[in-house]
Amino acid sequence: MNSLKVRDKSIEIKLEHLTALYQLFHDNGDFANAEKVLDLYKKLIANELVVSFAGHFSAGKSSMINALMGEDILPKSPIPTSANVVKINSGGGYARVHLHNGDILEFEEPYDMDIIKDYSKDKDTIKKIEISTKKRILPEHFSVMDTPGIDAADDADRIMTESSLHLVDVMFYVMDYNHVQSEVNLQFLQSIQKKQIPFYVIINQIDKHDETELSFQQFKQSIELTFQQWNVLPENIFYTSLIDKDVKHNQFKEVQETISNIMNQKTRTIQHSVHQVLENHRKYLNHTYESKLDGKVNEIDLNDGLEEMYELNLKLNHLQNEVPEFESKYNQELKSTLNNAYIMPAVLRDKAHDFLESQQSNFKIGLFGSKKKTSFEKEKRLAEFLHPLQENIEASIQWKLREKFAGLIKEYEITEESIKQHIQSLKLDYGEKDLIQLINTGAKVNGDYVLNYTKEVANDIKTKYRKKASQLLTEIKQSIEKRNSEKESKLKERLSKLEYIRDYKEHKDHTENKLKENLRRLEEILENPAPSQSAWVHVEDALNQRTEKMKKVEVPKTLSIEKTKIKKAELPKGDKGNKKQLATDEVVISIENVIQTISNLPGFDTLQEDLYEKKRRLSNRSYTIALFGAFSAGKSSFANALIGENALPVSPNPTTAAVNRICPVTDDYQHGTVVVRLKDKDTLMNDLLKITKKFSPKETDLLSFIQWVKDEKVYQSPKLNKMYQSYLLALVNGYPYIKEYIGKRQTITLEEFGSYVTDETKACYIESINLYYDCALTRQGITLVDTPGADSVNARHTNVAFEYIKHADAILYVTYYNHALSRADRDFLMQLGRVKEAFQLDKMFFIVNAADLARDEKELSLVVQYVGQQLLELGVRLPRLYPVSSKQSLKEKQNNDQLNEQMATFEDSFYRFIHYDLTALTVDSALWDMQRTYHKLADYIDSMNLDEESKRKRKEELHSKKQILKERLVNIETTTLSDQIRDKMDKQLYYVLERLQIRFHDMFKEHFNPTTVTESGRKAVGQLRNNLENLIEYVGFELFQELQAVSLRMEAYILKQGNDFYQSIKKQCIDMDHLFELPNWQDDELKTPDYKGAFTDIDLGLFNKAISSFKGTKAFFEKNEKEQMKEAIFDQLSPLAKNYIEENKQVMFAGFMPQWEELVEKMKQQAISTNDLQVKNYEDMMSTEVNISELKEKQKIMETELSKHGTEEVS
Repeated sequence: MNSLKVRDKSIEIKLEHLTALYQLFHDNGDFANAEKVLDLYKKLIANELVVSFAGHFSAGKSSMINALMGEDILPKSPIPTSANVVKINSGGGYARVHLHNGDILEFEEPYDMDIIKDYSKDKDTIKKIEISTKKRILPEHFSVMDTPGIDAADDADRIMTESSLHLVDVMFYVMDYNHVQSEVNLQFLQSIQKKQIPFYVIINQIDKHDETELSFQQFKQSIELTFQQWNVLPENIFYTSLIDKDVKHNQFKEVQETISNIMNQKTRTIQHSVHQVLENHRKYLNHTYESKLDGKVNEIDLNDGLEEMYELNLKLNHLQNEVPEFESKYNQELKSTLNNAYIMPAVLRDKAHDFLESQQSNFKIGLFGSKKKTSFEKEKRLAEFLHPLQENIEASIQWKLREKFAGLIKEYEITEESIKQHIQSLKLDYGEKDLIQLINTGAKVNGDYVLNYTKEVANDIKTKYRKKASQLLTEIKQSIEKRNSEKESKLKERLSKLEYIRDYKEHKDHTENKLKENLRRLEEILENPAPSQSAWVHVEDALNQRTEKMKKVEVPKTLSIEKTKIKKAELPKGDKGNKKQLATDEVVISIENVIQTISNLPGFDTLQEDLYEKKRRLSNRSYTIALFGAFSAGKSSFANALIGENALPVSPNPTTAAVNRICPVTDDYQHGTVVVRLKDKDTLMNDLLKITKKFSPKETDLLSFIQWVKDEKVYQSPKLNKMYQSYLLALVNGYPYIKEYIGKRQTITLEEFGSYVTDETKACYIESINLYYDCALTRQGITLVDTPGADSVNARHTNVAFEYIKHADAILYVTYYNHALSRADRDFLMQLGRVKEAFQLDKMFFIVNAADLARDEKELSLVVQYVGQQLLELGVRLPRLYPVSSKQSLKEKQNNDQLNEQMATFEDSFYRFIHYDLTALTVDSALWDMQRTYHKLADYIDSMNLDEESKRKRKEELHSKKQILKERLVNIETTTLSDQIRDKMDKQLYYVLERLQIRFHDMFKEHFNPTTVTESGRKAVGQLRNNLENLIEYVGFELFQELQAVSLRMEAYILKQGNDFYQSIKKQCIDMDHLFELPNWQDDELKTPDYKGAFTDIDLGLFNKAISSFKGTKAFFEKNEKEQMKEAIFDQLSPLAKNYIEENKQVMFAGFMPQWEELVEKMKQQAISTNDLQVKNYEDMMSTEVNISELKEKQKIMETELSKHGTEEVS
């Protein structure tokens, strides 16, 4: 890649330089950077100094600018407001709105500032806004620039490309106190550093700092260490608060002084700005250069191509000549052999004479010419001539041709067995018939005729051999041609490519020379600009066109820009509870009274057991509450606020957070006991393998693995994100101290607890921590589980989150008042949205923490509405959303002050859910059992009034009904219900693939964007492969999440089908006879099948073709070639995803269908056995003497207990 450097840093950039550069950029077609040169031209004329403010979304950037200027010019809000670059200066008395289409709207003072603020929120129509106020809030020639808040990588990229950074002299980067270590922040600062823009860092909102959680000095040290690790070198770091000006460590005044010093700088330079624009143009030239070349051709191809072409042409020529060459050699061998074949020696000619003589018509033996003797003599003479002749043929022709032809095919590497056999069987069967055919019957047998005849025989033999050899030659030639045809095709294909490479090299050399010439021209302009007169005119015309595009407009009363109407969001006031909701303790007392009432009655044993079970469940209640949320959302602080004490230390390590449980005390574990469970070797090995799989590690044991990470400095590899780097470094540093405790449990004190959470070298080895704590929360049977952050190392690679989502009695998701949601947050919330409807109760509570940061109720309402909208977009419908302040609530509880309304509202709803909603099913079941008891008592009383005959008939009737019912229950058909379950499963999994197709565009964009694809040529290949691996891993993770969500929904559906089935059984039983009243069914919990992760051993080679289409970043992003790559990747990935879903569909079927069948069978058997017991109990009652008046007294007691709970008895 060619590069350009400003060699002489002392060159003073003048208008001549900019004019010449503008013309050159324009000539080269780089109109975007030509416009930036024009901006610098204006800036140089105006002698302007520009200070830019950038920063994390809602870090207080706009508020900082307003505070520094002493004027509220920019909109302030904890949700995203400024979507455009806003430039502010003093003097002009106007506001200019630059539209993307090139038009400029100008508003003269006085204008409604709120309308300009509304414009600043519209990024689609508007490019940037200039505000030039007549108020002298800024010195002359000084401007302040506000940029959109950075929420994610694509925001950072937009600012890099759209926000006029080429005009910036100094940047102040504002970070939120809780988000300093955000990768997006640090990557952005690295890119600013590369542009040589001096920058300061302002860490705002330090009023959030809690000295009891972490000393400010430790906080500063962790910040400085992070910057060192990222090699980010700001001019200075300031710590500020705009909310509490008197807070300790506030350096707002130092920021004011620094900006004042910058304002008073006498010298103005656009040196680094020109460096930026030159660097941009260099990239443009390189991209243009790359786009004209084929990225598939590399330097090795170019260097070796010509030499290879020569070699391939030789090979091709050899192949094309091989058949004629073989034919020539073959015929030569044939000719040579036949010519040299001495077939008729003198001895054989004599035999020929005798043979010819015997063939004369007058030939006879003896005086009388005995036929027998004559015939015998003829045969004898034939044999004496033919046999030696055949032997001569074999010796002088047959053997020699076989040998020579075999040698030839060996030389030409012909290995076909059939040809070898044909050569080996090459033979001429020359016989009597052949000899007789050549005899001239009229000729006289003498020396001349014999000589002629033997010549004819020899020639005939050779002719016949030539024919046989010709047939064999045809077969051999076909074999060679067939073999060479494939070789020729490959050679021609390669030659065609090499010819393309040759032409490409010529084109490349020409293009490269042009590139070098342009780069040389850039250097030349810096040293000796010398713009032409036409270049000056060109610049003036361009500036005039800008002025002509400006339109003065009257201030509109309403904006034409479509704005989102914000309805007033009502904050939840808590569910004051349904009047019918029952106090659990009162129900338990009623159960005890009912048990006491029926304790001495015959036939009521089963009902007593059912009531005892309900009492046990209601008396010994325990609940698991799972706490989720991103790191730094304040989960631990919120947990402490719920407890009312600083029980959980706040961890500064987002990567290594473990599962922390706050448990009720037990006999074994008293208050303040902490049990630490460390990860075992297998868990650590799995973590390491997943993190380092890109390096294909070979280590098989933990010690050698950690040693390899240390020796190879894997924790420093740019292939890993910073979170993984930190995790590996902590593992390496902590191993010597932790190794003996791996896989073990340790009991420690509350005082030691903090170090295990805050020391990263320990924390990375911890699986979970149980803190046994006696407080109001745990005394209610509640275990509070603080899970790893959604963005932690632990979160993605375990099923911890899923298990808690499924099994927890309630889920609390904590988000921070003015934090955007990270991708990890969004993924997790999307999963909550997928499964929310699967639960019988809505057990999810969403907390907006740090609500005390709101300036007023209106702002708080706006934030709650904004978070609610984001949750809805992620699939979480009708969320229970509560703004709270953990900090304020904890302080109030510690001081025994009245709890603020927001926390009180949340706790009211939360505890009502715990104590009423969660127990409602058990309470309902207990009340139903009490009703069943009342009905049975009433039936008992009625039966005792029957005469003996009626009692006997009643018993017979019950036995008969019981038998009929049993047969019906056994034979109930459930095929339809089973088919419905299968259909539901098919449909649910079908939609998983549909959603993947819809979401893949965003997934691809997240991994292939200008911040992840920055290189070109061969350097880009590594980036593209890394992005591809991350994309495939993410798609696989999402498919796995979808499977888990479908599983939960299927569990809910199967249990609902089961409940419907049981209700139908209940109805059949009670319709048969009111005695067959079944208890409520207590929901079973189904076991979730084990699904394998997706794409764990995928062959990345499948995507080589898609990746190889990359030609350069310009073509990729500007010519939309990324869409082609996206489609190509999806085409490969889609069938793999389909296979994954199909495979796991079978796992799901195999996991759930047997459980469904078992559930149905269990319900049938319970109904049958309950009915059997009912009849037996009835018979026991009938055979026992009782006092009717006592029974009626018991009946009144039962009526009283039921009426306490608003339950009407069923007669």
